[in-house]
Amino acid sequence: MATVAPAPVRPRIKSERLFYAGMAWAMLLAVLIGFGPTYYWLPVTGGGRPITPLTHLHGLVFSAWILLFVTQATLVAAGNVRLHMRLGLVGMGLVAVMVIVAALTALSAAARGSAPPGMDPMSWLAIPLIDIPVFAGLFGAALLNRRKPQVHKRLMLIGMIGMMSPAFGRMPWPEAMIGPITMFGIPDLLLIALIAWDIASSRRVHLVTIIGASVLIASQALRLAVWQTDWWLSFAAWSSAFMR
Repeated sequence: MATVAPAPVRPRIKSERLFYAGMAWAMLLAVLIGFGPTYYWLPVTGGGRPITPLTHLHGLVFSAWILLFVTQATLVAAGNVRLHMRLGLVGMGLVAVMVIVAALTALSAAARGSAPPGMDPMSWLAIPLIDIPVFAGLFGAALLNRRKPQVHKRLMLIGMIGMMSPAFGRMPWPEAMIGPITMFGIPDLLLIALIAWDIASSRRVHLVTIIGASVLIASQALRLAVWQTDWWLSFAAWSSAFMR
């Protein structure tokens, strides 16, 4: 019986797959650089600070997510879309777990008075707590649009960019850069890479890129706008009290 050879992948599609896979691997590298010294290489002490079981659970769940994200992007780059779609079912359940674990971990850290040096724990709580509905919304929209590849992949990538703040913030930057620049400014350079890809590949910025990037940047500005307000500090103290 004669066999039909698979249709060759067009150069543009191949380049697109390689772009998204490359971005995924770059993010994994950022996570290893950022969290390696204080978590992955020192899992017991966390670089001198005790790590609670909840924090370990948080590390396990979010490590599983970044590994799944890299695997999914690599599968598409290799042309194995069928397995990519099957593993997407795992991603749906993992997002729900991430939302719960992230919220509990953030509230628990605030209740313990844990925050970066020089930061008030109640102010700092705005960074992770406002981020949770943002990444849940972006990833949820991506999963709902999983049969629309151009929408799905952009929402997934932008959602991941939003999650890169902790990794970049833990890197050994010069002291003058520590703060909003490393938390938001450096990760947002990845948005510029996506915009550049859109322009290079289709001579325009995709509407989903514009919407997703706008949501992410607006959420970052919101966190900085509210984190030292009286009403936020009151809310942070009230909400974190449940974890004491």
